[in-house]
Amino acid sequence: METLVMIVVMAAVGSLIGGVTNSLAIRMLFRPFQPAYIGNLRLPFTPGLIPKRRHEMAEQIGKMVVTHLLTPESLRQKLKKSDFHDSLQNWLAEEVSTFLHQSSTLRDIAEKTAGRKLHLEDKGRVYAKRSMDEWLEKNKNKPLQDVIPDAVTAKGDHLIPVFAARITAKGADYFRGDEGALQLERLLNKFLQGKGSMMNFLGSMFGSDRIVEKLQPEIVRFLEDDTSKKFVENMLQQEWTKWKQKPLSSIQSYIDTNTVSSELVSFLIRELPALEYLDRPLSEWAPSYKDVIAGRWLPAAVGRIQSFLIDRLPGLLERLNLDEVVTEQVNTFSVERLEEMVLSISRREFKMITYLGAVLGGIVGLFQGVIVVLFSIG
Repeated sequence: METLVMIVVMAAVGSLIGGVTNSLAIRMLFRPFQPAYIGNLRLPFTPGLIPKRRHEMAEQIGKMVVTHLLTPESLRQKLKKSDFHDSLQNWLAEEVSTFLHQSSTLRDIAEKTAGRKLHLEDKGRVYAKRSMDEWLEKNKNKPLQDVIPDAVTAKGDHLIPVFAARITAKGADYFRGDEGALQLERLLNKFLQGKGSMMNFLGSMFGSDRIVEKLQPEIVRFLEDDTSKKFVENMLQQEWTKWKQKPLSSIQSYIDTNTVSSELVSFLIRELPALEYLDRPLSEWAPSYKDVIAGRWLPAAVGRIQSFLIDRLPGLLERLNLDEVVTEQVNTFSVERLEEMVLSISRREFKMITYLGAVLGGIVGLFQGVIVVLFSIG
């Protein structure tokens, strides 16, 4: 009876020792969290293994994630799958639908994004004026023909013969009429008055009306002659050439950039229908574009996004430095959190290790008891 009790006791003690040592070994993975000291001497096995090697473990986890888990090739294969394309397109379609049906206006969204009140009209005027001032200052020494679009100068060259013909035609029509005759008579009287008594005598003798009657058809004939048209055309061409060679600064004083910019922005606001949507809720007009966006634009956009990510994935992952991100995040974890994470995953396995230690300790104790009994009998 005593022999059986001794064997049972030794098996129990062995089981207890095996279970306790395994449980202690598991706890020593994490605890103590901080090193313990006696004076200046640090006690061995403090802190626990994981707290002591946390930085090395964080680096290894980061390298493992980049080398074996989030590799460019594995992510490429994921991005190429049709279910990713469909899920991304469906998600974007839902987001677009939500966006288009909101009660906010485009102006509200822009102001919310910018974080301040936006005065778009005033900003447009300021931008237009600044751009014009910068352009005028930059090009002030250039000839007008260098800063005016070629289409404008070509149009001017084309219009000179038209203007010359119109000027002579209008002049001929004017002097052919009664008003032209009256104007000739006034000019003739004024001319004769300044030429002395002899000319006045001749004018009174022949009569200014008779002189005008003879002079009027000659002036009309002169204006209708092709030579006169060519003369006027040459004069206009000379003036147009001189004007094109003038520097931009010669007309800069006549350009009021404040007025021009204000009128330009007002014209755009008045004439462009799209600008009226700035202050209308999206829900009033945007849903009508839903089918076009979801059916035409989104598939093309998703395809481009997919191709962009696949082509530039290695460079993108390299710039993200995921290994450093993972290392930094693991290093920020408290040891208590690391212990909780590991135990939440492996608590059952750790318990089984403890029980296995107890079982193995019990078996060892049992064999020890049997051996002791056999030796005592011998």
